[in-house]
Amino acid sequence: MSSDKNLLNLVNNWIYEKIGQRLSDVQRLVLENCLQSTKRTYSQIAATSNYSVSYIQGHVAVDLWQLLSEATGQKVTKANCLSVLTQVVSDYTPSPQVQANLSPPTASSPELEFPDCTVPLGSPFYIARAPEEESCNQRIAQAGTLIRIKGPHQMGKSSLMYRILDHAKALGQATVGLNFRQADAEILQDVDRLLRWFCVTVARSLSLKPSLDEFWDADLGSKMSCSLYMKEYILAQVESGLVLALDDASELFEYPTTSQAFFSMLRTWHEYTKSRPAWQPLRLILVQSTDAYVPLNVNQSPFNVGVEVALKPFALEQVEDLVQQHRLDLAKAEIAQLMKLVGGHPYLVRRSLYFLAKQELTFGELLATAATDTGLFKHHLQYHLWVLQQRPELGQAIQQVLATDAPVTLPQVLSFKLQSTGLVTLVKNQVQIRCPLYRDYLSQRLGSE
Repeated sequence: MSSDKNLLNLVNNWIYEKIGQRLSDVQRLVLENCLQSTKRTYSQIAATSNYSVSYIQGHVAVDLWQLLSEATGQKVTKANCLSVLTQVVSDYTPSPQVQANLSPPTASSPELEFPDCTVPLGSPFYIARAPEEESCNQRIAQAGTLIRIKGPHQMGKSSLMYRILDHAKALGQATVGLNFRQADAEILQDVDRLLRWFCVTVARSLSLKPSLDEFWDADLGSKMSCSLYMKEYILAQVESGLVLALDDASELFEYPTTSQAFFSMLRTWHEYTKSRPAWQPLRLILVQSTDAYVPLNVNQSPFNVGVEVALKPFALEQVEDLVQQHRLDLAKAEIAQLMKLVGGHPYLVRRSLYFLAKQELTFGELLATAATDTGLFKHHLQYHLWVLQQRPELGQAIQQVLATDAPVTLPQVLSFKLQSTGLVTLVKNQVQIRCPLYRDYLSQRLGSE
């Protein structure tokens, strides 16, 4: 095979011709990483996606290997998938119908971009978040800036983060994008190991030799050692500023001890940037999908300072821009219908337009199958169902919301936790389901359990 991507495309088309089913976007992501000669771990795959390690390993991978085993007639695993699938498609020639779908786009029909994870820099399918994005770009040039990007699953948080980092690079600043999903659970639950991992990751991202042992002092403790390392080693070598972006900060919320230590340290660093010249080059970006329920003192939390950017669903004008980019001829009523169905959710809108533009289904078929386990949104919906199953208190709360069309009053913390999943919106002090797609799917699935 000329590349892993070519093999992935051949396998996807072979499966479609074999059993009439294509791999989902997240299954493609997992398989592509497992087809490499040097296989990536599930933790590494999760770190580059919008999914947790447990969901990738315990749900997506299990379904993927079962699907491939059924299609090939032999047991397919992460360890043998490259050899098995290479052999399976070695004599495969796509049918004329599949070949037609593989034909390159014409000059008048720009190449479509598969809506998968972070939207690439320079993509014509990226929708700028005005005026928030412009404000972030202005603030990142200022010493001591702290920006908090919040939003539910697949709302575009990482895409915005990388654009702020790209703007900072254009200003001549050093940048580091760090994802907590890259760290093993054993590291996340140990303060000393977490802070050492953090320091080494930052240093390597800046192409610096870690030299960690020169600064780590057991008598001073982990937090003080980490702070000295950042000030005297990292910031001392950054002349024009360092933007440190921490993606998926919510991953750390599951570990209260390390959360308290790490985030209180960040708050201290932010305070230092206001009064200590050695710290002024530091700018921080925190990306979170949920609110911090770790019991942090109000004066020790980084989540109540700086600038908060809460990502919202797409507005009608933004969806119309995407429709034009996909060269689709949708009536205004159809656009409004799609927006209502998915609540303007950026990823669901893009996924809908991509498959409509590929002519893999009609608008009517999209609507008819949307809230099913065979429709376009099945993996997005299954992910949310899985989250509710992992957290029974949220599953019970969402059933109260589904029981009526009117807003529901819930305990405050429970309301905030549900809101952070993206499944509901807050109407004053009450909770209401976000969109018909979630209502229809969850009513069916939770009602049958």
